Amino acid sequence: MAPKKNKTFDLNYFIMLAFLLVSANANIISSTTVAWAVIILGLFGVAMQRKQIGRRELNAIGVFAGLYVLYVSGRFFLVNDLTTDYLYSDYVFLFKYIFIAFLICVVLRDKLLATFVKVMVHLTIISLVFFALQLLAPTFMYKIFLTLNFPTGNTIPGYTNALFFTYTQGFHDFSNSGFVWEPGAFGCFLVLTLMFHFFLNKFRYDNITILLILANITTFSTTNYLGLLVLIFLSYRYRVPKINIYVLILVPASILAFIFIPFLGDKIIETYNEDMRDLKHLKVLEKYYHHNRMEIPLNRFSSMWHIIDTFQEKLILGVSNKYNDVLNKAYTVNISNGVFDFIAKFGIIGLLVLLYKYAAVCAKYVIRWENVAYCLMIILVLSFGEPILFLPIVMMFLFLKDKQTAIDKYGREEPQDNEPVYGRARAR
Repeated sequence: MAPKKNKTFDLNYFIMLAFLLVSANANIISSTTVAWAVIILGLFGVAMQRKQIGRRELNAIGVFAGLYVLYVSGRFFLVNDLTTDYLYSDYVFLFKYIFIAFLICVVLRDKLLATFVKVMVHLTIISLVFFALQLLAPTFMYKIFLTLNFPTGNTIPGYTNALFFTYTQGFHDFSNSGFVWEPGAFGCFLVLTLMFHFFLNKFRYDNITILLILANITTFSTTNYLGLLVLIFLSYRYRVPKINIYVLILVPASILAFIFIPFLGDKIIETYNEDMRDLKHLKVLEKYYHHNRMEIPLNRFSSMWHIIDTFQEKLILGVSNKYNDVLNKAYTVNISNGVFDFIAKFGIIGLLVLLYKYAAVCAKYVIRWENVAYCLMIILVLSFGEPILFLPIVMMFLFLKDKQTAIDKYGREEPQDNEPVYGRARAR
């Protein structure tokens, strides 16, 4: 007779599902202020009902909010010459993105990462089903999604989203966007999910690992592939901490592969050269994209240099969460570099604080500082390709303090060696 399912864990599942959908930045939920408010109030209500908000939690969010308000207010009045709506936007970011990240940590506590992985696995399976349909019958699927007509605020031609899957006809015909706004971003979610899974199962390779790796391959994103390679190397160094012949062979082999495999090294060099050309012809590009009612899509390197050239020393403290309005006064651009997007929002200082908190969480699971360096490399590689650092799935590292536990499908913690993790058999 199977054990009774834990109703609280079932609620946790739907809480995490809502959290991921609102973090996806792709659907009607993430684009609707009312939906954000409902989810935040719902999380707060659950936390109060479970009596999870005590002195420690109030101190944590109170101190952080105080320092945050002091930081953004100080740079607004002392450094940046902007109107008050920019400061208002920074305050909204606190109550929207940061507060929801705080509440998810409070409500799910030590079950957060396990629930994150479980829900992401299910969303990944759904994405693979839709991706197969996308390859086999793209026109049919696009018409179905268009008929559903979920408003998202995204003006890219051909963009459609049906809550659990995104398909942009003509842009991503052969790559998997999952439930996020585009394939590269979905790949970031997948790599982070695999990292969380490794944290919980001590870097064992099992069915979930294989699923997440295969799904990542379907995104066809160079930066995600690089992040995945670093994560795989991290898993090896965690399990084999001693320097051996395989490490001595693997490192130079990876460097050579990066140089000589066209899909990696050549593509990055080509992208950089193309980005530099785009920066020199923004006026021409502006006419073309304005005619097609689109923003100029700046790539990774052009996004970086455009932000640096525009703001220069102001990037130490950052400009504002609403910095795009300043950036777009000359040309309407779409930034795709997450590292410099975050620096423009909160400065190099803000980025260092986030990376420190992230590293502190990773250190609990990877033991050695060398492995923490790989974790930092993973998040920087992923976010260099996609603006993900400001999303709640990364903001939660600011408040993730409890040691996480693995959860099986019945909601039990720390299963024995002969029991399944997340309801699937462990690799032997």
